[in-house]
Amino acid sequence: MSNAIRANRILDAAVTLIAHYGYDKTTVSDIAREASVSKGAIYLHWQSKEQLFNALLVREVQQLLDDTMSRVEDDLQGGTIDRMYYHGLLALAAHPLMRALYTSDSRILGDYVRHQGPGRYTQRFLFGQIFVQRMQTARLIRDDLDATMTSYLFSIISYGLMQIETFITSEQAPALEEVASALADLVRHGFATENRDSEAGKQALRYLINEVKQTYISQRERKQDADD
Repeated sequence: MSNAIRANRILDAAVTLIAHYGYDKTTVSDIAREASVSKGAIYLHWQSKEQLFNALLVREVQQLLDDTMSRVEDDLQGGTIDRMYYHGLLALAAHPLMRALYTSDSRILGDYVRHQGPGRYTQRFLFGQIFVQRMQTARLIRDDLDATMTSYLFSIISYGLMQIETFITSEQAPALEEVASALADLVRHGFATENRDSEAGKQALRYLINEVKQTYISQRERKQDADD
């Protein structure tokens, strides 16, 4: 087994266990057992559980961004603001660890989220502002709207969707796709311009996702270097 294959196998096991049991209750031994490798094999890649988790976050962020972009690319109208929002919500819901990070779910993230500074939350918010600004430049979001307020409202909507299951059971709630579609319609009528140039939106999103990847990964690498 190559190092890369083994590392991904370990990360696959880690995301499964952490999403189910939480960061605090998942041990390196648990991950080794789930991945069918020795505990020592894990330490060949990462010196601690936190370093493993940092690597997992880098991979999961990239996968979430790639998933979102893939959904948008496959949709003829995917580059419009309402369809981007629709696909972004569905992609976020499909990645439990990213969903937990987005909502700061302490049940899953445990001590990890409590030890993080306020910068991570600000970063998420600032990316939202940049997204709005880029879509205003592409003439897909109304330019009379304040980017900060619009980003904040987008965050309220998506955060509420990710958290609603704590109040309403899945049996009581409508299907996720139906809710996401209704929210996308709300976004279209409240924030979108008449411009439906999907390719312009896709191009703007491609550039933004590449920037987010480079920024996030470089930050995690600097954190990893500081921890070593």
